[in-house]
Amino acid sequence: MKSNKLQTKLNELNVLQHRMGLIDNQKRQINFSISELKSSINEVKSSKGKVYSMIGSVIVEKEKKIILKDLTKQESELNSHQKIIAEQEEKFKKKASELQKVISAELKNGNSE
Repeated sequence: MKSNKLQTKLNELNVLQHRMGLIDNQKRQINFSISELKSSINEVKSSKGKVYSMIGSVIVEKEKKIILKDLTKQESELNSHQKIIAEQEEKFKKKASELQKVISAELKNGNSE
């Protein structure tokens, strides 16, 4: 492998690692949002009185079942997004691992010149 090809592989690995970092941040944000939604769902389920929801900057009274339906839908959407992110992460990890093996083998063989 020539030096410029090795450099291309190194750059590709660097881009993959950057993208994996972005995916990790998205994963954390999604996990936090799911946790918040679960907490909200439990609070709404256990409420005995009126239930309110924010619409923009206004708080309005809503039926408990409507709020639960909305929160459950949001949680389901986030769970789907979480699965997609996990699949992307796995794909990037596999590709990065393959690139690392190729780069290591080339460096060991001294074919980087």
